[in-house]
Amino acid sequence: MISAFFISVLPLLSQGKKYSKTNESNFSFKLKGGDIRLTIRNETELKEWDKYAFEKTKKILDAYESYLGIPFHQAASPIFKTLPSSEKDKIRLVLKDTVFLNGTRVGGYNNVSGELGKEHGIFMELGLVPPGYPALLLHELGHYYFTEPSWLSEGIVSYLPYLLSKRGYLKLDADEFQSVIEEWSLTEAIPKNDPPLSKDFHLSNPALGPWFYSKSVRTQFILHKELGYEGYKSFLRQVASSEMLSTELVFKILNKVQRRDWNKILQGWVEPGPYSAYPPSSFMKIQDIEKL
Repeated sequence: MISAFFISVLPLLSQGKKYSKTNESNFSFKLKGGDIRLTIRNETELKEWDKYAFEKTKKILDAYESYLGIPFHQAASPIFKTLPSSEKDKIRLVLKDTVFLNGTRVGGYNNVSGELGKEHGIFMELGLVPPGYPALLLHELGHYYFTEPSWLSEGIVSYLPYLLSKRGYLKLDADEFQSVIEEWSLTEAIPKNDPPLSKDFHLSNPALGPWFYSKSVRTQFILHKELGYEGYKSFLRQVASSEMLSTELVFKILNKVQRRDWNKILQGWVEPGPYSAYPPSSFMKIQDIEKL
């Protein structure tokens, strides 16, 4: 799983145990499948962020388990099984004033699988995830459940904190809830060059990164509308229970949940061709999403 967020993409419990270590805070908490260790390396001056991040980490993973009915350990097993034994059942968060990847400032990136280097973890800039603005943290933690294909996973992990909050699974205050909505970039202008999401165009053209993320989350709104609440929930459960998903397999799951002409519905969004059932301006207003 490779995920990097360039600066232009994002707007600026039961009690666990904590013990001190040089530049690190270590917590532990229980989920349905057992204990999870959370290590936070905070290289900024805002040390109170650690407790805030711990509380949000536990709450979002509790919410995922309750909503999907899939234990975190089960969902994350494809990631953990590739890591050294010392990294199993461990989540690493790294907070910095600035985050660089291969010499380029990116704001944040997800390297829980080790594909982007030897140092595992979720790397974030404080300016993108200050206390009260957890959208990026919640997004990245969602990737333990949803990884591939990126057009699907990026949209799901952006949308789910909103849906979980609306349905009573995740408690967010007004500012935290708003931070999730702002991450969607609903006002992002439709570019003249608008490839389908299946082309992963944000990798070859980072300037289109904001549009890729806006388009991917709005694709989830389309799926939710077409499938209904229970159908969409069933779809997410099957996706979270699958490994090595391709776009073709995603369409098979969609047809298993509800047989429709998904190629036509998602034409222009995921599949090549002109937009058909939904124009590119669909779901650009929060009022449209609130009706789902």
